[in-house]
Amino acid sequence: MTVMTSAEDVLREFCTTRRTQAVFVSWKSDPKRAAVVPVVMEHRAKAIYELSAADVREVCNRTEHALGDVRREEGEAVRAIVDWNPDFAFTHMFHVCLERGGNLPTYQQFRQFAETDSLGMGMLGTPVRRRVEEVTEGGVANHLAKAAMRWRVGNAYYSFLREVYTLVELRSRGVDLRMHPLADALFRVDGWVGRRALSLRVSNRKFRAGMTSGRKTPAEQLLADVLPPLEFETIELTAATKFGKVHLPSREHIDAASASLLREE
Repeated sequence: MTVMTSAEDVLREFCTTRRTQAVFVSWKSDPKRAAVVPVVMEHRAKAIYELSAADVREVCNRTEHALGDVRREEGEAVRAIVDWNPDFAFTHMFHVCLERGGNLPTYQQFRQFAETDSLGMGMLGTPVRRRVEEVTEGGVANHLAKAAMRWRVGNAYYSFLREVYTLVELRSRGVDLRMHPLADALFRVDGWVGRRALSLRVSNRKFRAGMTSGRKTPAEQLLADVLPPLEFETIELTAATKFGKVHLPSREHIDAASASLLREE
């Protein structure tokens, strides 16, 4: 049987309180999201459920290094890009690219989508060029602006690979985990099964404890009053220590999350 997840499934699960309904209405009525809303609401997650862990590992081995030769000190040097978000969330773009292509894209395939596909250009290619131009006109050296943008987009791509790998590994263990970009971008849920919501996080020495001022509201807070009540599961990884290698959850992380998500309610 084909597995498919829609935006309507997400709203049925999470958009059930005044707070979450207000979040949804605010997003849907935001003029900046005029082009975003129809794409996300029409998105159907199907191809993502047909991937295997071997597929993800093969892409991790074959992909061009998403950060190129950019080092952290360069990547984090331009605050106007470090803190920048396009109108389409990065997760929207990666999910759409995957479903349109029918398989998990390498970084170079994703870049081709963003630079040559009309939808990809509107979602990321054109906004990236405009932002780099704006920052450069503001006095930042062009090579630094480009390096910072490579760091920004490349790290978002690696985060997406981790989320997809987690999904397929947990599903291979019998966890009927679901995923959709609306749940991720709007309700901070990386995946869910039944009344359990999963978040995948990488420890960041600058933003500890997940509740630090200035960070996005975590799912535990945003969805605290959803009924029936949700349980929250977190896979938290230590920061990556090897440059140029995709940082995936360990077997121990996946096994622990699987045991928790499969336990009887």
